[in-house]
Amino acid sequence: MNSILNIIKKLRPIHRVVLSIIISGLIFIIVPSELPVLPRILITWLGFAITYISICWITIFTMSVTEIIRKASIEDGSKTFVFLFVILASFACLFTVLLMVMGFNDKNISQWFMVLIAVGSMISSWALVHTLYTFHYAHLYYKTKGGKGLDYPGDEKPDYLDFAYFSFVMGCTFQVSDVEISSKEIRRVALFHGLLSFALNTFVVALTINIIAGLIH
Repeated sequence: MNSILNIIKKLRPIHRVVLSIIISGLIFIIVPSELPVLPRILITWLGFAITYISICWITIFTMSVTEIIRKASIEDGSKTFVFLFVILASFACLFTVLLMVMGFNDKNISQWFMVLIAVGSMISSWALVHTLYTFHYAHLYYKTKGGKGLDYPGDEKPDYLDFAYFSFVMGCTFQVSDVEISSKEIRRVALFHGLLSFALNTFVVALTINIIAGLIH
């Protein structure tokens, strides 16, 4: 078990992407071809997102602060990688809402099935965005010696769970009351993150409205 965890911890972002693509590709092949294209694509995306998130969170839970300081830049990937991945996940959320609107008009598909994969895709897309930002904040913090840019309460060096706390609370409330931002670069990243989170949360509300309206009719 430990050897498997060590292998997963050593995976770079590109390796995680490749592994997730392979698994989602297998899922696409396994899914019955009788299903319409939109549900098949969403199920495939769901497989990709869950695989990638699972790998990331194994790293988040098992990597020590010492390892984070040494590998933060590697775990984050490039700025282009982070940006493109976040945009991909955001468009997946849009695609989910589109599927909900179109899918409820298809009488050949169970409404509850549509709800399940749509909600699952929305949640996984939302979680993927903030998981990516977890690694990005860690990289920005530890790219300077000793780490700076986010002032956490206490004297302990923050680990990935601390950065996940900052990222996900920012994603939920657009602010974190007990962590102060002291870096201009992180402040700008947090600004974009907050705006993106507002848009994603708006789509969650839109999805909920579509689900209720679809089930009523």
